Amino acid sequence: MQIVLTHFRYGMLDGVSLEMEKWKRVLEDLGHRVEVVAGEDPTGEAVVIPELSLSWAEEVRRNAFEELSHYTPADLMAEIERLAGLVEERFRKFLSREGVELLIVENLWSLPMNLPASLGILRAVKSLGLPVIAHHHDFWWERDIYSPTCPEIEALLVEEFPPAYPEAAHVVINSLAQDELRRRRGLKATVVPNVMDFDIPFGKDGFNADLREALGFAPTDIVFLQATRVVARKGIELALELVQHFQTAVLPELELAERGNRVVIFLPNLIEDPGYHSKLVRRAKKLGVEAFFVPEQFAAERRVEGGRKVYSLWDAYTIADFVTYPSLYEGFGNQFLEAVVAKLPLVVFEYPVFAADIAPLGFRYVSLGREYHRDEEGLARVPEEVIRQAAREVGEILADESRRREMVEHNFALGQEHFSLERLERELSALLRNF
Repeated sequence: MQIVLTHFRYGMLDGVSLEMEKWKRVLEDLGHRVEVVAGEDPTGEAVVIPELSLSWAEEVRRNAFEELSHYTPADLMAEIERLAGLVEERFRKFLSREGVELLIVENLWSLPMNLPASLGILRAVKSLGLPVIAHHHDFWWERDIYSPTCPEIEALLVEEFPPAYPEAAHVVINSLAQDELRRRRGLKATVVPNVMDFDIPFGKDGFNADLREALGFAPTDIVFLQATRVVARKGIELALELVQHFQTAVLPELELAERGNRVVIFLPNLIEDPGYHSKLVRRAKKLGVEAFFVPEQFAAERRVEGGRKVYSLWDAYTIADFVTYPSLYEGFGNQFLEAVVAKLPLVVFEYPVFAADIAPLGFRYVSLGREYHRDEEGLARVPEEVIRQAAREVGEILADESRRREMVEHNFALGQEHFSLERLERELSALLRNF
């Protein structure tokens, strides 16, 4: 078939972009012709339709979910209709011209980040009677930022996100979303979890051999990696507290061969919430933690730019001793799987999807528990005894190479069994048989 995957953006370090690459690869391996259409794409690999980008209808989004200041409710709905018509016309022409037989919609029908784009695509496929796989990574009801400013927007969300389009097969990435979609919209969905390539060539090589030096880390530094994007739901403040307790209360008691006393944590991914980033910088300084935010040195793929290396996110894992994954909410858990593939030990906050779909499989990790509260700055906190215990376990694992090796090999085998590309191939083959 001629298949198109479409999303707000492509070729970046967000989880949806990364998962789209895997779906594209598997679909092509199955013999299909696959194109990607997105609102923005720094790699130049996708067909770019700017009207799909996150910034195209920014004024509409702001008035719909932050402050209704520029429009009346009726005027806002009229503007959404007008812009949706533009998207519908352009997208329908593209689908017809390319002879698209199946469209895979990534999050455009579950998150109202660009309302006109979501509605325009829906109308385009309806006019053509085109089959769709609606791939939902997140839903608007899971995010506080999608609080409607008027009843008209609320009704639009309730009725159309996601839409009950008869030619759509709905796919979610966890069992909690499957249950909630059935409860809210009466829609059946298939669970297809995020996956990883467990055969990926991984490790130090000629390109990344200098990464520690490039970041200013000594060979004897103990390096924690926080590989997620910098947004508030990632709970990165918990990682800072863990590192602080480890370096002050645990490290002095450890006997680590060829280790210095310096402990660092680095964050190579996108800074998407500047206000939250500022809070983290202040918290790290207060705690005495050396935190390195270095998104400018990392990208989805390696390259040399102006004589300077830009490393891939995979390269970041090659210099880490421990991975912190303190997310308060995730649709699934890409960074967890990345650490499993990289054979690195993890410390994890057991967010709801992790507790429901991942933890029962038997992975081994250091736990930050499942409960948190907010402090006066709005940052997450877990009980101090939980942080203390987690820091002790981190120290024990770092000091015991045998235990560490057994843990990461166990996790790798489990991940390969449950979350490999081979599973995705089976799931997509079953879905496509229905079309």
